[in-house]
Amino acid sequence: MEAFSPQLKLVARLTGVSVNRTTMSGVAVAFALIGFLSCSEASTGLDGLGTDDLSADANRVVASIQVHLVSSSVQVGQTTQASVTMKDRRGRAISRPVTWRSSDTTIATISASGLATAIKVGTAAIIASSGGVTGSAQLSVTSSTATAVATVTVSLASSTLNPGQTTQATATTRDANGNVLTGREIAWSSSNTSAATVSTAGLVTAVASGNANIVATSEGKNGSAPLTVQAAPPPPPPPAGTLLFQENFEDANIASRGWYDNTRAVLSTTEHIAGSNSSSQYRFLAGASTPTSGGSQRHKFTPSNSFYLSYYVKYSTNWVGSGQAYHPHEFYAMSTLDGDYDGPSENFLTIYVEENYQNGGRPRLAMQDNKSVNTSNGPLPNNLVGVTENRSTGGCNGVVESNIFSECYNTGSSWYNDKQLTGPVVFKPVAGDGYKSNWNFVEAYFQLNTIVNGIGKADGVIQYWFNGTLIIDRHDILFRTGAHPTLQFSQFLIAPYIGDGSPVDQSMFIDNLRVATGRIP
Repeated sequence: MEAFSPQLKLVARLTGVSVNRTTMSGVAVAFALIGFLSCSEASTGLDGLGTDDLSADANRVVASIQVHLVSSSVQVGQTTQASVTMKDRRGRAISRPVTWRSSDTTIATISASGLATAIKVGTAAIIASSGGVTGSAQLSVTSSTATAVATVTVSLASSTLNPGQTTQATATTRDANGNVLTGREIAWSSSNTSAATVSTAGLVTAVASGNANIVATSEGKNGSAPLTVQAAPPPPPPPAGTLLFQENFEDANIASRGWYDNTRAVLSTTEHIAGSNSSSQYRFLAGASTPTSGGSQRHKFTPSNSFYLSYYVKYSTNWVGSGQAYHPHEFYAMSTLDGDYDGPSENFLTIYVEENYQNGGRPRLAMQDNKSVNTSNGPLPNNLVGVTENRSTGGCNGVVESNIFSECYNTGSSWYNDKQLTGPVVFKPVAGDGYKSNWNFVEAYFQLNTIVNGIGKADGVIQYWFNGTLIIDRHDILFRTGAHPTLQFSQFLIAPYIGDGSPVDQSMFIDNLRVATGRIP
């Protein structure tokens, strides 16, 4: 047995191992060398010094990358060479292949060899990566001094708009010599976004009445054009109407004046407007669905794309209508596609003009086109707008209008749909202007929508006046699709109806009724 040799003691000091025992020298030396070599990071000699020869380089890993640019600022179209300095974790230089990329290739691109090319004005990061480690340098791209933008001018296709309309803005960039420059980046903005907005492509949209400057910016230079947004003009009044027929109810022989189906008129000589001798009374007994005068009083008229109705109406002082949020129905118009005696709900087009009383009467204008409901394209309700013109417009196959009530329901044997416009309370429950038991003058106007290239356009009109004041005014209604391009109005009905039965014994009086193609004095 021997004590450790001096060489072994040196190994112990280098490896941090305290050796204070004796053993067989050969075993001790082998033990110490194994410990020493297993703790070494790189190739070293017994004296503890790193060899760092070329054979060890392949084992080192990249710890950091620095990117260098020959020039960190170049003009559009110029190039600059990128290079890297790479180090291992001990801070020693190392060489490894790198992959190059640009953070924004619209501003600058870079080749596999590290040659960066300036594309347009802006800033991009030139990035090198190797073994999951990246480094970058910022490259600033400026415009060529010879071709820098000196001025920007803006033009508008239209400088005056109504809310909701659009116009295209165009920017022209020029250099200091007045030459037009192309391909320059343009940033758009509006000085007053409450009046008008502008998209990144320069499309200007009018929002509300007011003024705004539409501004284009390129390379730090600005130009603008003024825009005026003015309130849209009121829609044009209906075209002057042609009277189709008039009923003053001066006698009960209404059949002689073109009425058919139910020709029984109950006249009141005590309730009528000034200058008239009598009115038509529609009295509901308590619990009755129809008035004492009977069912539908019908009158045909010359087919027309428009329908205007005016009449004077007075309700009894105890009038409560149906007592429900629906009914009573009062007046109807039907189409040329419907039979002379068809029921007013199961047809191609029915228009309703009525008043729903809920502690005050609200005008209600509605339409149905139940015979147009498409049941073959899938279970209902089924929105077929934009799919086919073979569809209804009332609800079961979708509606194109916004802010309109619609419904679709099955009665067990047929599908029904309708859409409705309801106004504010105009028939007042207490004495004064608009009192329900005064004579009030009602006007309603309907104009069918157009058909263009076989497609129905939502440009039909529904209007309602109460004592000369316009209450409902819509110009976006779709009554018919391209499936029925020749459909017109041609039949008028007076058919008061309360489906659940009248809550009380109450009456409605009508005088001086007129049907025309448009509003008439």
